[in-house]
Amino acid sequence: MLSKLATLILGILSEHERNPYEITKMLEYLQTKKWLPLADSTVYATINNLKKRGLINGRIEKTGNLPEKTIYNITPEGEFELQESITGFLSEDNYQTTNFDIGILLMHNLSKNEILIKLKKKLERLEANAFDIRKQVFAFERDAGKIAFTSLAMLKHRLHVSEAEIKTIKELIKELNIRMEVSELSPFDMRMVGG
Repeated sequence: MLSKLATLILGILSEHERNPYEITKMLEYLQTKKWLPLADSTVYATINNLKKRGLINGRIEKTGNLPEKTIYNITPEGEFELQESITGFLSEDNYQTTNFDIGILLMHNLSKNEILIKLKKKLERLEANAFDIRKQVFAFERDAGKIAFTSLAMLKHRLHVSEAEIKTIKELIKELNIRMEVSELSPFDMRMVGG
């Protein structure tokens, strides 16, 4: 299975041939940096890797006085790998531990005040992000014919993920406000209680 970024690039190229600049702009439009941290240089490196693997082809194009640019298209091998990756992404039950999960597990190492400050700042960012996504969803739902339902479904999924983290943070803040101490028990003591 290909990386997330490689799969996205192949998906973009499966619709229409493009140059690397256009690909980075499409990824920006999808706001991928909010859920897939990457630099433009990573996009270019991934494109070069896909070319070396024979999953995309490039051709040089010159228009007027503009500099030459390489236009990429997907190969039949690339189409196959794209389909394999999409199938894998849709069918796998991948409950990856996120950095946030690890932070929750180990937050007892910080003071209660530090935890509350960090959680409240994260809550503000998540609520702002959820608000932005909600605006996009509503705008796209109004003009349903102008966006693929799969794009709308992906945005709604990002919204649901943000809402789940918002709910978790609110529950943590509520629990912390009730407790006197954070480190009452070790999170690594997984022995069954009772019995």
